[in-house]
Amino acid sequence: MRSPELVIAIAAIAVVLAAALAATRRPRQLSASPTVSVGAIAEEPGADRTRRLVDVSALDVPRLTFADVAGLDDAIAELREVQEYLADPDRFRRLGAELPRGILLCGEPGNGKTLLARALAGETGVPFYSVSAAGFVEQYVGLGAARIRAAFDEVRAGPVPAIVFIDELDAIGGRRNGGSAGDREFDHTLNQLLVELDGFASLSGVLIVGATNREELLDPALTRPGRFDRKVYIERPDLRGRADILRLHGRGRPISRQVDWDAVAAHTTGLSGAELASVVNDAALLAARRHRERVAVADVDEAIARAARGTRKSRVIGDEEKCLLAQHEAGHALLALLVKDVAVPSRVSIITGSSAHGRSPWSLAPEQENLTRRHLMAQLIVLLGGRAAELNVFGEPSTRAEDDLDAAATIARRMIERWAMTGRYELAGADPDAVTRARTGAASEAEVGKVLRQAEGAARQILADHAAALAAVARGLVVDETISIADVAVLAGLDPSMVAPRSTPAPLATVARLRR
Repeated sequence: MRSPELVIAIAAIAVVLAAALAATRRPRQLSASPTVSVGAIAEEPGADRTRRLVDVSALDVPRLTFADVAGLDDAIAELREVQEYLADPDRFRRLGAELPRGILLCGEPGNGKTLLARALAGETGVPFYSVSAAGFVEQYVGLGAARIRAAFDEVRAGPVPAIVFIDELDAIGGRRNGGSAGDREFDHTLNQLLVELDGFASLSGVLIVGATNREELLDPALTRPGRFDRKVYIERPDLRGRADILRLHGRGRPISRQVDWDAVAAHTTGLSGAELASVVNDAALLAARRHRERVAVADVDEAIARAARGTRKSRVIGDEEKCLLAQHEAGHALLALLVKDVAVPSRVSIITGSSAHGRSPWSLAPEQENLTRRHLMAQLIVLLGGRAAELNVFGEPSTRAEDDLDAAATIARRMIERWAMTGRYELAGADPDAVTRARTGAASEAEVGKVLRQAEGAARQILADHAAALAAVARGLVVDETISIADVAVLAGLDPSMVAPRSTPAPLATVARLRR
């Protein structure tokens, strides 16, 4: 008979062996030392086998056209050239013109990026492949790259011309850092995508369209010309755009004749296209609950009130705040015309978040690399023009100027610490050492404040001298919300030639370049 101690020992050994055997049969996930191959995963039965390919949906030619898209006139104009090429490629090939490799649609969620891509395919009558970049992300080693290869192989086997739409591009297109094993897997996936994009150069007639809400997160290798040649910014709709969107979604619904979509648009400043569609649908739901035959004005008003009670980002801008925004942007725009040595934007808007690329309209790309103190002071004056207008008109500033102040302080600090433009500091160089920073820190900050006060004082004085022009531009912005810079000149009574392109950068150009 075996002793109890021997039985216990044998049982313990059996448990250990069983655990070891189970571990060897279990598929190994991504770790610091990944060893599982794509082939091993593909050969396994069951659920793992179904995960090896990305879900690519090859649609028939979409029925949508640009006529079904409202509020995106500028973006549609950008895509007309591509539409004409896909519709009649021989006309362009005879002149040696090539189809852009790729188009990147950038903008906040809910403003029609996917809709625009499908409408482009519908206009040209070509097949439309749609895939979400999030579907490429996988925890198993090498599977993300395998999914990308499978997806693009399917496109290569299909008819051309065609459009391949990659949504949520930032899911795999983020900047590479090569850190942990998980980061390296993302890097491998992105590298495979870059290889596939380059491979389409020889496949004439296939257009890659990417969409992202976070352009600033994308790897520069992905967004360079040759992969995505065009960037189209999808902005929140302005007054006319909102009215067009509301009419589009109201089409086919029994709407009371008392509902004025232009008036509704005036009370929905700041809403995206998707939120406007929700307003129309909510109004129809309310009308149905109240047993109405048609959607009434009261239903639309309540739907707008619901939108106003939503998140802060989606809220409707009231009349008082609209006036403040108009004065702020009018101050920027008027100073951009009156102050020399700065560039002027093509238009001015009070739509919150209307700059889809995350930068203000005063941050145009620089055309001049070497800037003098005169250029930088002019940029500071324009950059602080919004705050100066608020102080002149309302007697106090608002939080609207937060980004302006941050950018202005960055410019002023670089003027003092790196470029020695105040005449007070020694030439410390582009990267002063810790001792120099400690010795000059407090005095440097005091000098920054002095430079900013000088720029703000100059901005306030110029706007005070042109108070009537400032008021006229602000009124135009309250009414139309978005106006061209030529309209600003007309409203201000200035010479229209002042809006001609200038060769110097706009206020935030230096900051944008330094932060890259």
